[in-house]
Amino acid sequence: MSEQYIIYYDKKTESIIDFFPNNLPESIRQSITEIWMQPICREILKLLSQNDKITAPVIQESIGHSMSTLHENIKRLETAGLIKATMSYKVNKQKIIETNLLAISKNTKLTETITKFLNQGLWVDTSRSDKIIDFLQKNSDTYYTIEEISAKTGIQLDEVQTLLDNWDSQITRAFSDFMKKQPFEKRVLYKGNSKK
Repeated sequence: MSEQYIIYYDKKTESIIDFFPNNLPESIRQSITEIWMQPICREILKLLSQNDKITAPVIQESIGHSMSTLHENIKRLETAGLIKATMSYKVNKQKIIETNLLAISKNTKLTETITKFLNQGLWVDTSRSDKIIDFLQKNSDTYYTIEEISAKTGIQLDEVQTLLDNWDSQITRAFSDFMKKQPFEKRVLYKGNSKK
């Protein structure tokens, strides 16, 4: 596995809900599922989804465990093709770890509740909406998909989608001083799947 994959998981149960691309062969789905069921590998994948590149000491600082346990799990993820580890010799020798899999949390019940409330056209000024806008403004030179925003901010995909969609409401903007002008540019990205 060397492609980029996305898994959607239930934040409460940690179980995988869906895969992207949808046409993944069953063998790859099974391999990802087996890795995801291992708690340390799952924590590493979730951490890597929020960061572009990190090192083993950063992983240890974030999720704990001994360095030998982490190296064992990093090797397992690398063998499965879900991460890529390369040596860097800048300043000092260290292994830089990047992910080939974005792990994004989803909660369909939460989505229904938020959508029902927000579609009434009232803005709820939450710390999560502030976190999303702050992330987008700090990285204003790059376009992000909803999945990438969810992964980088740690906010469930459904909530990110709903909060960003809510900016399209004229009623919402009228009720908020902060939202007189939309603080981000919106583009929707689509890409065709190959015919395999």
